[in-house]
Amino acid sequence: MSGFKWLTLATVVAAVGSFAVLLISAKALPNAVNLQFVAYWGLFFALTGVLGGLMQETTRAVGAAGAAAAEAAGASQVADPSRASSPAASTKTVPARPIFVSFGVAAVTFFVMAASGPLWAPLVVKEHTGLAILLMAAGLALYSMQATTSGLLSGRELWGPYAALIMIDILVRVVLAVVAWYLRWDIVAWLIITILGTVSWLLLAAFSPATRHALTARADVPVRRFIPLMLTAMGASGASAVLVTGFPTIVKIAGEKVSESSGIVTDLSASQHSGAFTAAVTITGIAYAVTLTRAPLLMPLEKFQNAIIVHFVQHRSEGVLAALAKPLGALVAFGAFGSALAWLIGPWIMTVILDESYYVTGPVLAALTLGATLTAVLMVTGSVTLAVEQHRMYLLGWLAATVIACGVLFVPGHLSIRTAAAIALGSAVGIVIHILALKQLSPRETLSASLSDDAVSQSGV
Repeated sequence: MSGFKWLTLATVVAAVGSFAVLLISAKALPNAVNLQFVAYWGLFFALTGVLGGLMQETTRAVGAAGAAAAEAAGASQVADPSRASSPAASTKTVPARPIFVSFGVAAVTFFVMAASGPLWAPLVVKEHTGLAILLMAAGLALYSMQATTSGLLSGRELWGPYAALIMIDILVRVVLAVVAWYLRWDIVAWLIITILGTVSWLLLAAFSPATRHALTARADVPVRRFIPLMLTAMGASGASAVLVTGFPTIVKIAGEKVSESSGIVTDLSASQHSGAFTAAVTITGIAYAVTLTRAPLLMPLEKFQNAIIVHFVQHRSEGVLAALAKPLGALVAFGAFGSALAWLIGPWIMTVILDESYYVTGPVLAALTLGATLTAVLMVTGSVTLAVEQHRMYLLGWLAATVIACGVLFVPGHLSIRTAAAIALGSAVGIVIHILALKQLSPRETLSASLSDDAVSQSGV
């Protein structure tokens, strides 16, 4: 099986596995305890979303370094075949090793989470707060290393090991969740399950020589340049984590804070079901509708972002916008098809799989699916913007999308309208910002810059 087929399988396993853990916990734990676990799980993955910027920048930097080395080798071969394999000339700066940078990120992350623990832990769990703080700090520190390992594997195009890393991460959690359910373990076991997948990179490094070799890879820039780029990418990842992972939670908060004329009811019976866009809804119903309508697109695409970055790092001179047209068209077509299905069978799924109180109308589910499609497009344009080193515009696009989406949610009005409009409008603005950044990179300009760099390197300057 090819690397990309393994990666496709890994994204499916990750999506199904994440849902499986949450479904198992609902069966295994009392409601009050499960609520604490779900809150802890959600916080952990929201924060890993921030650290995802380290993975994305590592992917870009290592991929760019590999592409530059290949171009230099090709140019040297043409200019003087006898020098094609000769050592490169000494450089003024030493490229960063991302794995070393990640040690510093891990240390800072552990300290920040441990020091701030007394502020956030009591809001998430009711007991074992000290252990919860320690596990969260250690888990996120380990995830810093795992994110970097993922970026190094992606940058080196080792898709098989990268897919293995994804699958080990989630399968460890699923297996332990089943054991915890069977043995009736308490909340402590579920807190450990939340963070235990972060040891996956250690397991892979222990058994995979290719992974160990990838850990030594260098970036295309020195440390003093790599760190600001990494922080910019982490800022954008934090914003995307709010819009992608944490948005159902924001919907819940907005629904509770802005309830006047919002169409919200505390309970919903079959007699209140309607096909109108402004039919009565529960806050939980809308929050779950947001989660379910975005899962088919956003969860798999999130795992493919590294592959997108690598592809456009290697083909940035061929016309970025032209290369984007076909995949984005396919993505929008898939989203439109999904919206039609959501309209037709979505309400039935919401009531059969869950219960009557989760009912959301077909038009609302279709609108949320279209909004999720726009968010998927934003993820692609964002990955490409990062790949072509437009870090500030990458950050600006995600920040604008998140701020606008959250702002619209807190505007008075029906919760269904606010939620659908927030996702669509925020994502659309972010897409426009990214497209404007990419539009500045014409093929002629990029190719000229590449030729100029080659000329300089060959002249020995």
